[in-house]
Amino acid sequence: MRIEISTDAAEFRSRTESFLLRDPLRHTVISTSIANQVAGLQAADGGSRFLALYGDGASVTGVAMRVADRDMYLGELPEGGASAVADALAEVAPESAGVEGLAADADIFAKRWSDRFGVGVQPSYTTRLYRLGALRIPDVPGSPRRATESEVELCLEWAEAMRAEAGISPPGLDKATIRNRVAAGLMWFWERDGRPTSFAAHHLPVHGWSRVGLVYTPAQERGHGYASAVTAHIAQVLRADNLNVCLFADTANRTSSKIYQSIGFHPTHEFVHHAFG
Repeated sequence: MRIEISTDAAEFRSRTESFLLRDPLRHTVISTSIANQVAGLQAADGGSRFLALYGDGASVTGVAMRVADRDMYLGELPEGGASAVADALAEVAPESAGVEGLAADADIFAKRWSDRFGVGVQPSYTTRLYRLGALRIPDVPGSPRRATESEVELCLEWAEAMRAEAGISPPGLDKATIRNRVAAGLMWFWERDGRPTSFAAHHLPVHGWSRVGLVYTPAQERGHGYASAVTAHIAQVLRADNLNVCLFADTANRTSSKIYQSIGFHPTHEFVHHAFG
């Protein structure tokens, strides 16, 4: 097995696009990370590592990545690929603090990492990937609108609050990235009586899919259906552009899982995150 590591998102995309297209839903995180860097929505960082795995020939057989100083993320991997990726990343990013992937791969990777560095492994959260079926629009007071430049700080505050509540390892999105995504029209509020009550965003479309993310409602505004409403509106906008729609939900958060299924999302894959230390 051969592994090539790239720091250039565009170059990595050119080598792996046909592989990613085999299952664009499964690879939504990797594909959107590449797209964000190529489009300049997320600053390119020399610390990013994109890994392509090869078997005996020239065809890609697996992918993985570590974007900037975030945790490692595993795409589809061949047999033995999780251990091989752990070994490769151990050489170039030994400071990594965690890994996320399908349970079997994440478990193997984490054990290999633990054996190499003598660190503990702690499962921290599990997320479920959903795809949209028949969309159901809830009847909720208020209306949707895109976030504006003047609301970058509020978007940043709510995005960080969502990250912290979900137990996702830092860092979160920085202010420049939030500003770029607001300018691109990717961030939305649900508004009632002149005040924002819920917040959601979506990613650039890649391979016919767009992923909804960063759904957050402040505690004082919960229980009124605002998150359902803004998520459903974004899904409707994306569907109107002939895009498939997906999103992640923390399996420990029964409320969000119930909300998403109530408006038409169906579960597909589960991903486990392990923290090291």
